Amino acid sequence: MELKNILEGIGRSDTRSVARAISMVETQSMHMERNLIIKGIYPKTGHAGIIGITGPPGIGKSTMIGNLCKMISSENFKVSVLAVDASSPFSGGSLLGNRIRMQENLSRYGVFMRSLANRGLNGGLSRAVWDAVDILDAAGNDFIIVETVGAGQADLDIVNLADTVIVVLGPGLGDQIQAIKAGIMEIGHIFVVNKIDREGSFIAMKDLEETLAFTTQGDWKIPVYGINSLTMEGYDPLISGIKNHTALAKSSPDFRRKRYKEEMRIVMQDEVTRIINRKFNEMILENGEIDSLIESKIDPYSAARKILKGLDC
Repeated sequence: MELKNILEGIGRSDTRSVARAISMVETQSMHMERNLIIKGIYPKTGHAGIIGITGPPGIGKSTMIGNLCKMISSENFKVSVLAVDASSPFSGGSLLGNRIRMQENLSRYGVFMRSLANRGLNGGLSRAVWDAVDILDAAGNDFIIVETVGAGQADLDIVNLADTVIVVLGPGLGDQIQAIKAGIMEIGHIFVVNKIDREGSFIAMKDLEETLAFTTQGDWKIPVYGINSLTMEGYDPLISGIKNHTALAKSSPDFRRKRYKEEMRIVMQDEVTRIINRKFNEMILENGEIDSLIESKIDPYSAARKILKGLDC
């Protein structure tokens, strides 16, 4: 599929074109094509509400996302999902068995869903995730849901990407609140206690409300919702809260400036890393720096600075 046809297909919300474009921006060797795709679609971005969903593993995020998609799409909104998975430090790949089942369920509601690897990044989001969000935005989505890896404090990057960050927790929090207070407790705009049919759920909600009682984000007072994903209890007020906060965030010049500043930083970091990876091996071989290190003729910092001076960044 030619690049021109892909760009035209994205403008038409063609699923095949969107999927192909995301594959291209995720493939590290296709950096030229990736740059051209983002350049071609970027004028059409900035309209979708981006919802980040994070929380500990096994808390029911995927089921909650399926229910949210079903309800939001029933209101004639176009919704897509990006599910970020932990990737192997060796191959860069990830295990997507659970995602395949999730994708089959979402397709029944006309929801596009794609899994992306986090490429081992500590913050949880690779550049490909940002590019994929731009592609889905340009494809006419009203809402884009980004589900993080689910590794607690490793998922903090989502606050820079999403308009609204939802932290999902469960009954029996106890020491869990203390453990995550310095991480995801500080990035959530909305908190959800899932599985409220279980013992201890309302105590968990009360603990959260007390923890957040004196925390405000500008004009936004952080709410705590309780939901039951089996009976759909609590989903209506949750969706209202999502819409309200997303609209508030998109109208905030400070938030938008912060988001686009972070996107530029990630792009620059990615480009510099690509240049270093491409030139590192050839330069250390040409300059014999490894032999000098082995023979203790030079220290690692001096060797690195010497090589960096020769990089065309």
